[in-house]
Amino acid sequence: MTKQDYEQKIQELETHIRQLQQANIELVNRNMQMSQQLDAFYDVRRRIQMLKELVVRHKELMRHADLRDDDELLALIETRLEEELPHENPDFGLQELAQMIGTSQTRIIEMFRRSKLHKSVDDYLDYLRVLRSMHYLQEKPSWSVAACAQQAGFSVVRTFNRKFQDALGMTPHEFRMLLESGRENIK
Repeated sequence: MTKQDYEQKIQELETHIRQLQQANIELVNRNMQMSQQLDAFYDVRRRIQMLKELVVRHKELMRHADLRDDDELLALIETRLEEELPHENPDFGLQELAQMIGTSQTRIIEMFRRSKLHKSVDDYLDYLRVLRSMHYLQEKPSWSVAACAQQAGFSVVRTFNRKFQDALGMTPHEFRMLLESGRENIK
């Protein structure tokens, strides 16, 4: 074997070594990707299992939701309504509330019948809508009274005006004028 043949053989071996090193790097990278995918797969399976357990617990809670006392049920209703504001949708009513809370419509009706403040779900939701409209009347002075009413969940402005008057003893327009005069006195 000549020196030139020997050097050529060394170059071929070095080229082959570089190819093997590159293939090794690619295999390591692929292995890492597959490991990450496997980790993600197990994470998804773990989350699915957790969700299944939550669904089972939720179903169990729903079965016993009617056993809560009125104060607990009202606190649960208030918390969920404050967080999600579903009552800003004019179509939100007793049926949707019962589904959201996980109890029967009958249980909610009975609770409100015993209530000293609100005699029905509709009265309660209208009260919350009036409170929400007060927020909009104060925070959104550029909005019309009708826009505030609609955003708060009233689909009919006349109903809104009547409910507002009943709750506060003044019209929404008078309330806004009162707010504006208060702002001017602060300046």
